[in-house]
Amino acid sequence: MQTPVLRYTATQLRHRTLIIRTLPLTKRKAQKTSSSLLRSLVGVLLLPFVLTLAPGFASASIPNHLYRIDIRPRKEFTRLTVRLAEPPEYLLAAIPGNRLRLVITDTEGTLFKKFRRYSDKNIGGLAFKKRGDNLLITFQISRTAGWRDLSRPDISAITLDIGTPFKPGPPHPTLSGREKIWSGAEKLVRDFDPPLKSEIPFTPTDRLILKSLLSDADQDEFIAAEAALYKGRLIEAEELFSRFSALQTQIRPLSLYRLAETWYKLQKYPQALAAFRAAEKLWPAYLGLNPGVTFYYGDSIARSGELSEARTLLAGLVARLADKAYAPALLVRLGDILTRQGHEQDGYAIYQNVALNFKDNKASKMALMRIADSEFLHSTPWNYRSISDVYLNASLQSGDLDMREEAHFKYVLLESIHGEAGEALKQIMLFQRKFPRGVYVAVVGTIREVLVAEVYRRTNWDKDPGALVRFMDEQHEYLASCVEQPHFLTTVTHAYNVAGRPIELVKLLTALVDRSWAASVAPELYVSIVDNAELIGDTATAERTLETFLNKFPADQHAQLMTERLGAIYFSADKHQQVKETLLKLLNKGERAQQAESYYRLGRSLWALQLNAQAAKAMELFLASPSGSDARLVPDAYFVAGSAKENIGDRKGALKLFEAALKLPDNKRYEEFLYRAGQINLREGNTRQAKVLFEQLAKNGKDPDWQNLARQALTSLESRLSRP
Repeated sequence: MQTPVLRYTATQLRHRTLIIRTLPLTKRKAQKTSSSLLRSLVGVLLLPFVLTLAPGFASASIPNHLYRIDIRPRKEFTRLTVRLAEPPEYLLAAIPGNRLRLVITDTEGTLFKKFRRYSDKNIGGLAFKKRGDNLLITFQISRTAGWRDLSRPDISAITLDIGTPFKPGPPHPTLSGREKIWSGAEKLVRDFDPPLKSEIPFTPTDRLILKSLLSDADQDEFIAAEAALYKGRLIEAEELFSRFSALQTQIRPLSLYRLAETWYKLQKYPQALAAFRAAEKLWPAYLGLNPGVTFYYGDSIARSGELSEARTLLAGLVARLADKAYAPALLVRLGDILTRQGHEQDGYAIYQNVALNFKDNKASKMALMRIADSEFLHSTPWNYRSISDVYLNASLQSGDLDMREEAHFKYVLLESIHGEAGEALKQIMLFQRKFPRGVYVAVVGTIREVLVAEVYRRTNWDKDPGALVRFMDEQHEYLASCVEQPHFLTTVTHAYNVAGRPIELVKLLTALVDRSWAASVAPELYVSIVDNAELIGDTATAERTLETFLNKFPADQHAQLMTERLGAIYFSADKHQQVKETLLKLLNKGERAQQAESYYRLGRSLWALQLNAQAAKAMELFLASPSGSDARLVPDAYFVAGSAKENIGDRKGALKLFEAALKLPDNKRYEEFLYRAGQINLREGNTRQAKVLFEQLAKNGKDPDWQNLARQALTSLESRLSRP
């Protein structure tokens, strides 16, 4: 096929010059690199794109005008201000040789030759040139200098600061606490390499073609396989096309192409390339019938490292589709392939030209995003907004859902790295609402965790506990880094209690405790849940939490206390058998209860279970506890201990306990113990002492029941003594 002869009008020739001179980053490189993609595409491919897809471009008016340049050297940097008649559209880019190039679109004006000789420690040699309707300002910068762009979209000027303070160093997070975001972003930007979207409409196979190759049932199945491929049900498509490609029939070449396309989208690139090559041997003409498949074939070749072959195939595809609306997007994809294979300058040149010359096409936003991608890892707090604005504009203006998601994600990612934490957190939450099931769900979740921790750490919650409650309610799934902060539980508990929301606190802590990222503080969370559940009277939650804690952390430092607390809950519910099973080990040698009342609860439960010897031992341990005993329980402890000893035949031990109980101050059960002491004395044969105790009770007692029992005992005693 012969290359068509192209004839240009004067205006078109001017644009041809613009394209030829701006595609390579230096004219010398374009002349030396005979294999450069740009030399093969500029005259044949890109100019027809401009004339076909942007016919109004050649005849556009030039509304803007450059009228003044201000250069103001300062101590650490030089400020360059380009003043124009209207707010400009421009691109700023670094080019080889430590130079910056400012391309101001649709602009004319004086070419200020006097600035060619200007020089200071930061910049020098400003060269002004016209290229088509664009004005270029190129100048040298110091090797140690970086730059920041202070321009505003509503101001008729471009303001740049060039100096050492703005020189980006090795990529690193600029804000403490954002390291995790940065490391994830660096890996994502460098390594994330999903299948490229060709922008070429999917072309299903004509049913008439299938009719000559397959039975009616197989036709339906093949059409279903193509539908699955189109709708992204790739596993289903893989299974069906694998079956067809295994058949040694006329359908095999087509099914191999479709299987290769499916594998490409599944990121199985070696398998895809092998299937493409096998299909091409059987039916090479199909590549001319289906440009989408040709694109995926070319990218599979490029991913295998055979760049020259891939470039040839894809350049031919771009030339063949030059009259299509998606041709500029194919150029961007070609730039993606070149960039990925290490030809960043060639890829950048394509992006820059597409961005400048196809502003009404989706490809322009794609190209601007690729340029921004190249600057992403070198962004700083001074220049990141100019990069993030590219992503924001693309996310707002693109009609492609995938592109909107990618652009919006990179916008919020930059804000999360360099922006104020609270505002960045709002942007991340907005992204999650807009793309709840998108590609970046896991990454965004991690970013949100980091930002939540930073907002928590930097906020003085003492001034507004209610705000902390709202913050916890909203961010409870993203507190992985917060729970590790000092005094987290104390701070949160205080806020909820001040706000009068203890029930919500228990719900929050219960939701946190089972999270894998809370494992390091899980024991403390369990303790806090029990504390607050008991505070609001939710014994069911407290009991369940204690049981879970003891199952998971039997050797934890809190395990002993939590065991005793569980025993207390069982005791309050009259679950005496569970009390025994939980607390009986307190009677073992070397064991000691942390709460003296645990001995009492154990003793009472053992008494109820008629285990007298163990009940007596537990109560004696309670009575022997040096401190911490509840004085209200002491009389009953003496009663149970004494009664248990009496039941096992140890009357002397029982009497000793009852007599000790008689010495208790303000003992409301004094008369009961007096009577019991009299009874044991009587049974032990101490009739005289028994009579003294009964007479004392009958004469001075205040409880008529105990007085009557004492009188009955005296009557019985006197009757016994009066017998011959």
